[in-house]
Amino acid sequence: MTLSHLNIAVPDVAQTRAFFETYFGFKCTDVKGKDALAILMGKNGFILALSNFNKNQIPQYPSDFHVGMVVDTPEQVTETYTRMKADGVSLEHEPKTWGGRGTTSFYVMAPGNFLVEVLSVI
Repeated sequence: MTLSHLNIAVPDVAQTRAFFETYFGFKCTDVKGKDALAILMGKNGFILALSNFNKNQIPQYPSDFHVGMVVDTPEQVTETYTRMKADGVSLEHEPKTWGGRGTTSFYVMAPGNFLVEVLSVI
């Protein structure tokens, strides 16, 4: 069994959609309603749904909740960080190599107020 689909409730579907398209290469395959739902396809076939069916509610995620975006090399982690920083995305920490975990990564708060970890396995 493979995890291949995730729905994330967000307050602004269009803004979150643009973030995933711009920095992670997702392609939007469908939009429903007035930004009520966007279906995005990742390069590896992963389906990411972004939804806001209840316009009056802002989703609150647990503090440790995050989405992991895996890239091929540590250099790609750094390139993504540099691109985000140049675009004015708020970033608290530079990429770090975690010897015990064998990864290089950084975290960014995505539109929708949930963490995204950009990482590469060394």
